[in-house]
Amino acid sequence: MDTEITIKHEILGLLKTHTEASRFIELLSQIGELLFFGGSIRDYYINQKYETLPRDFDIAIKFDSNNSKESNSTLQYILKNYNYKKNRFGGYKVQVEHIEFDIWDMKNTWAFKEEKLVPKEENLVKTVYLNIDGIVYNFNKNILYYDEINKSLEDKLIDIVLDDNPQKKLNLLRAIVFKKKYNLQFSSDLIDEFKKNIKSKSDFSNELYLLQFTHYKEERLNIEEIRRELSTMTW
Repeated sequence: MDTEITIKHEILGLLKTHTEASRFIELLSQIGELLFFGGSIRDYYINQKYETLPRDFDIAIKFDSNNSKESNSTLQYILKNYNYKKNRFGGYKVQVEHIEFDIWDMKNTWAFKEEKLVPKEENLVKTVYLNIDGIVYNFNKNILYYDEINKSLEDKLIDIVLDDNPQKKLNLLRAIVFKKKYNLQFSSDLIDEFKKNIKSKSDFSNELYLLQFTHYKEERLNIEEIRRELSTMTW
């Protein structure tokens, strides 16, 4: 899929009435390269526009290797001015003007920290569980990495990129949401992963149903939709 890279302009446009959030991004961009990933970039790439302000922004910061310690200290100093908390994977959840930012040191994102891949910005798209999530935008340099998501959209298939993942159950829930949202199908490998969970858990459909309220804070799928989706994988 060809696309004109206008994401930086679009993000700043979205935040033009949120001066503190814009200032927060500007401060972060001064201490390292901002690698936007997740839903805020995926939905723009697919829809070619932002219809509404994204639910949150996921940003991995690529620090200069020559002064990463100093940059991390500066990050800590910046965060002290905002409402934030550290998550169990080492990232920071920051609230700025009711906009949520999930901030990571690129080298400390899970797959890089666990040495699943060499910690390089172009490898960040390969650290995702689902290929529909495989998109990263370098805000500072205006570079878009999109091979994984492009393959998903061209094949109309949600597939597994990096099988080793600490949040598989959540990603399986998200896969069902994306299948419905983007009119895609599941790969055979992803179906096999669903089958393993269906077989090993007594009420996997209910687990997925309840999990969405923790992750999305709302019902995206009703229990019957989840049960119906899972039932197609058991024959």
